[in-house]
Amino acid sequence: MWQIENLRTGFCVELLLDPAQLDVGLPRDARPLRADAAEDLSAALRTVIANQPEYGAWTPSTLCLYYMQTVDVGSLRVTERDPDKFPMLGFWALAATDVRGGGRKDVVLRLFTNNGRLERAGQVNGLDLRTVRSTVREIADEDDPRAPPLGTRYQFKLGKTLVTWDERTVSDSTPATGMVAAQWQADSKKRGPMSARLALVPKWTRPMVGSLRVEGEDAFARALKGSPIRYVAPAVLGGTGELAFGR
Repeated sequence: MWQIENLRTGFCVELLLDPAQLDVGLPRDARPLRADAAEDLSAALRTVIANQPEYGAWTPSTLCLYYMQTVDVGSLRVTERDPDKFPMLGFWALAATDVRGGGRKDVVLRLFTNNGRLERAGQVNGLDLRTVRSTVREIADEDDPRAPPLGTRYQFKLGKTLVTWDERTVSDSTPATGMVAAQWQADSKKRGPMSARLALVPKWTRPMVGSLRVEGEDAFARALKGSPIRYVAPAVLGGTGELAFGR
């Protein structure tokens, strides 16, 4: 189990993917879930389907990034005070169902971190956790260098795909209510599929306003570019959480 302390920021990009064009492997016991059959579909994706019903046959997907100050993995503690070096955990997931029982069984297509120590800790358990290059930078006001930053740039490169989110500072945070949770099946090269559950208890939430750019031509980039929507949901900040793996 990974214990998360002082979540700095976490946010997800909501997508719709064409399962016929999905160029990544899925477990044999999972099949893509149609968006119009997803009971927990977000308001943003529901709006897309209401206006363009043909996307109801596509599959909901999320790309999530979580930056924290401290992560404990057993006896290993990874902690940073430099925002550009905050440990990050990211995942790209696809809504799916179990081919045998039809129950929900979301799948992680990519699980990644910006920290080599966390990657090695994951690999000890056989987890397919990849290291990416990641930066967090303030966006300076080019017209007035003395002015406060215009926002924050989050950038990471996974394989040959470069993803950039330029967040604009436009509103204050408000108190968060409830828990943020996600559960999916993750790949384990040594021990077969693993179940994974992320549970966060944030202190604050903040609307995300800005622009998302995707550069690259591999399967990951094509999937992101092919989505009719790339909605960045409100961020969560502060608080604690845990990431647990099982069978």
